Amino acid sequence: MLTCLLIVAIFLLTFIGLRVFLDDTHLQETGGTHPPPQETGGTHPPPRETGGTHPSPQGTGGAHPPPQETGGAYQGPADAPVATHHDRFLTLNFMLTIGLNNLRVVLCGCTDRRVAPSRYEIEHHVYYAYLLNRTLVVPTYLHMRECYQPGLCAIEGHRINDSSVDGADRNSWAIPITNLFDLVHLRKYIKVITVSEFLQLQLDRNPTLSDIPAALASYQVLDDLASRGQTLELYAPDLTSQTIDMYNYLHGQPNGVLTIDDTDPIVDLFRTRLSHPDASPEEVERDLLELDDIVEAPIWGYIDLPSMAIDQEYNMTVRVLPPREWPARDAKYGWVEPDWVYVDAGCRSRGAIYHHYSSPMAVTGLRQRFSTPDLHNTQILHLSGEAHRFSINPVRFSTLEGRKLYDNVVLDWLRYAKPVWDTYAYIKVKMDWKTEGRPYLAFHIRRGDFTKLNWVGPTTELNELIATYQRTVADLNLKYKTMVLDKWDSARQDAARRLAEWESAVSFAQNNTQPGDPPIPTPSRPLAFNIPSPLPLSPYTFIATDEKDPDIITQINALNGTTLFDLFTHGRDGDKESFYDNNYQLTVFGDLLGMVEQLICRDGWWFIGTRRSSLTGGVFNLRKGLGLDERTCYFSDY
Repeated sequence: MLTCLLIVAIFLLTFIGLRVFLDDTHLQETGGTHPPPQETGGTHPPPRETGGTHPSPQGTGGAHPPPQETGGAYQGPADAPVATHHDRFLTLNFMLTIGLNNLRVVLCGCTDRRVAPSRYEIEHHVYYAYLLNRTLVVPTYLHMRECYQPGLCAIEGHRINDSSVDGADRNSWAIPITNLFDLVHLRKYIKVITVSEFLQLQLDRNPTLSDIPAALASYQVLDDLASRGQTLELYAPDLTSQTIDMYNYLHGQPNGVLTIDDTDPIVDLFRTRLSHPDASPEEVERDLLELDDIVEAPIWGYIDLPSMAIDQEYNMTVRVLPPREWPARDAKYGWVEPDWVYVDAGCRSRGAIYHHYSSPMAVTGLRQRFSTPDLHNTQILHLSGEAHRFSINPVRFSTLEGRKLYDNVVLDWLRYAKPVWDTYAYIKVKMDWKTEGRPYLAFHIRRGDFTKLNWVGPTTELNELIATYQRTVADLNLKYKTMVLDKWDSARQDAARRLAEWESAVSFAQNNTQPGDPPIPTPSRPLAFNIPSPLPLSPYTFIATDEKDPDIITQINALNGTTLFDLFTHGRDGDKESFYDNNYQLTVFGDLLGMVEQLICRDGWWFIGTRRSSLTGGVFNLRKGLGLDERTCYFSDY
């Protein structure tokens, strides 16, 4: 009897120890001390069905491993910045209600119409967090624009109850942000935590904050806190907080005042004008304020596009007023409206223009504005207004390195998460099989609310859409012939000509040299031409689209257009079970599939996008990261 009791006790102790270990492991991965909220859905066991309206993917994956870490969702690398109780936090009002890829542009820069929250919203504030040395607080969950199979969506997501604006799709699901963005990688560069992690930090610091456990257990409260970042201060009442109208600072400056990242490099230009630049700091500051000089300063920037792409750049020279004029520019300097300048004629189709200023300008710097004692020492800084809800790029840079820093934020720091890359690898193998490894054209043809708002022009009508597609394919096939095939053939013929000339010279020298004569000089043998013949352009194109009309899709398919769902349903077998086990439950969310579409479009020989679309802007940026930014245009150009 005692032996049996002893065995039972050992079993219970082992079981409890194992449960504690597993629970602790889960908490380390999720950054909390409580189970995930179960408020509005997902309380039932995940359904096992795989049928329904979403096609079952088949094929192999892993051909293109993700260039990033694949560690736990919330656990940063050992040398990464770690958030602490006493950090200075940066919060904002994230719009969660209109889809993920549009966690980029929330208001179109030329209208007052809400378009969507966007990745650019995150990009901007990753940059601001780095510039201001603050911990960025991001949403715990992101709302999905579409769910193709509710049963599978319940595995990773939970039900929400909101609706979008202006006729876009209704949202009814949300999933953790870590399924979409790689916060592990981002934490190598800045401190970033989710709303849940912020609340947990405060609770760990002060267990008497009795409202936090209920907030952590509520999807709705977590959403509200992400959407209205200033309300986070209510859960940390002993932390100092301040709200700044960022939109007004970036876009509401009076005529003649230019917002830049950092004024220090321009101050250095003025310092060279001082008779005693090595004097004490107090004397230098006094002398700078007494200067009357106007200096020419270089300014770098990006073309302002509604899609917030950063692949088109410019630099200009601006005449800058002396520092004493920066706080309040004197009207005596006059003001002439800036001119629009094209970067170059080849970029006109994408509106590649920027403002050039002929009037002398005052400058204000982001770094300097937020380094003032009242803001620098504030523990929770909230950026309000429309700064993160405006599509044009508001930041200009006083150094080339400053612009490259923003490049790094967009092209490297903020990466897609592993499930996105895994799905991309699975689909890319199928696309390569479809095209036989040949280069292909990639399109983003935006439909849906863009057609309702008449943002796609004549291509709203089906016949014009098809005709435009055919014209574009014909034109780009001709471009490929000229730029790739003919160029290679010309280089091959040129190499053959040089080799023939060399062989003729050698033959002449051999035939015209007698014994005892000095050798006739001959050129060195030209390098062999060993560049393989480029593959012809595939007749198949990749089409990223939100078109739901099966008749339109059928017509596009008849013209060799291939959509993501075509590739998912492709009959090619492979390592599909591994893909199903690890990722299939996420491929039922339309927003994640949009990220995969971006990566497939990134790999096209030429990319044709839709004006004003943030998905298109994201592809432009991805291609910039590969050095392919010049091979882009808009569908409306044709």
